[in-house]
Amino acid sequence: MSIINSKGIQNFLFASAFIIFLSSCSSMNVTEERVYDGGIKTVEASVVEVKDLDYETKAIFANATVFFEFDSYNLTSKSIQTLKSVVSVMNANIELKIILAGHADERGTREYNLALGQRRAESVRNYFLLNGITPSRISVKSYGEERPLASGNDEASYAKNRRVEIN
Repeated sequence: MSIINSKGIQNFLFASAFIIFLSSCSSMNVTEERVYDGGIKTVEASVVEVKDLDYETKAIFANATVFFEFDSYNLTSKSIQTLKSVVSVMNANIELKIILAGHADERGTREYNLALGQRRAESVRNYFLLNGITPSRISVKSYGEERPLASGNDEASYAKNRRVEIN
């Protein structure tokens, strides 16, 4: 006759819980992101229900700006939070169309900055497409370095000019 003692069951349960804990930790993805803040604040778009207005005459405001690292068109986690808000507004207002205007700082040639602004705007466009926004609702254009938001030859000014404006 075999007798199972409570100490053995406790050890078995503890070992099982420990193995499950270790296996869940090994599948965790941890990322670190360094983004030059420079006082830049992203804008979040939101939907506010106004019950007194007729929806056919209601104006929708979905302006937002996302910023980029130097010589990059990759979206940051901060940018993605802003884009999630815009997607929410666009899903709630299916007639809404937007224009994505890509910009770059003044470093680099005019042609290079136009191409970089285009890649940045297309990066934002691709995010919208992946989140169910139809292509017919999105226009993309690039201004390169031609329309700076901030003048100056310092990193804070450059950071403000590396952007995509959503209008």
